[in-house]
Amino acid sequence: MFKSKIIFWGLVILLLCGISKSSFAQPTNYIETYQKIAIREMHRSGIPASITLAQGILESSWGNGSLALKANNHFGIKCKSTWSGPTFFIKDDDFKNGRLVKSCFRAYDNAEDSYVDHSEFLSNNPRYERLFTYERTDYKKWAHGLKKCGYATDKKYAYKLINTIKKYELHKFDLMPEERPAIIASEGAPMLDMVIAQNFPNESQPNRTPAPISMVAPKAFVLPDDYKRGDGLRKFASKGNKNILNSASILLNKR
Repeated sequence: MFKSKIIFWGLVILLLCGISKSSFAQPTNYIETYQKIAIREMHRSGIPASITLAQGILESSWGNGSLALKANNHFGIKCKSTWSGPTFFIKDDDFKNGRLVKSCFRAYDNAEDSYVDHSEFLSNNPRYERLFTYERTDYKKWAHGLKKCGYATDKKYAYKLINTIKKYELHKFDLMPEERPAIIASEGAPMLDMVIAQNFPNESQPNRTPAPISMVAPKAFVLPDDYKRGDGLRKFASKGNKNILNSASILLNKR
C-alpha cells in the first residue's frame, strides 16, 4: 500500500511539472508576438532585432517573469536617476547595510513601450556608445559588447544571448526589411488637422461639440512622417501634417 502511494504521488508530481513547464515557456508565441516590434526598433535605432529579442527572452523569462507580468518590463531596466515614469519595486541585487532591499524598476503601460524604451536606453546611454559601431548583423559582437559594457552581471550573459539566438534562429530577423505603413487613401481624404478639429475642439472654439468618431472617420487621411504605432490623435495634434498616407482606423482606434 505504502509503495502504491509513493508511485501515485510520484506520477502526480511528474504530471504537474509537465503542465507547469508547458504553460511557462512558449518560445514560438513570444517570438511571434514581439518580432515585428524588434524589427521596427532595429531600423529605428540600429540595435539588431536578434539581440533585442534574445534580451527580452532572457530578462523576462519568455514574458513570464514578475517584472514582465506586473510591470510590462521585458528587459530588467532599473529606474535610474533619469526615469520619471511609473515604477515597480522587487528584490533583485541591491543591498543596504548588508541586507537585500527592493530595487526600483521601470514600469510600462504595455510590453511594446518596454521594447521602445530598451532602444532609447541603449541609444542614449554613453556607456553603450561603442555598440553602435558594430555591424547590425554581427550579433555575437553585440552580445559580448553588452556584457563588457555592464548590461548584466552574469558572466555567461553574452553566451546565453548567442545560444538563444542560434537555437531559435533569431538572426534571420536582422536581415528583415523595414515594414512601412501601406500607402492607401481614399480620393479627397482630409488632412489630419481636419480630423482632429472634428474630434477635439480647441480653445478658440470652446463651445464646439465633437462629432462622434463614426461620423467623421474617413477611410484614410494624411499622417505625420513620425507616426508610430501607439500614438493617438491628441498626441498628433501638435505634430502638424506631412506626407504619409495610411488607414484612418489605425490612428482613430488608438485614441
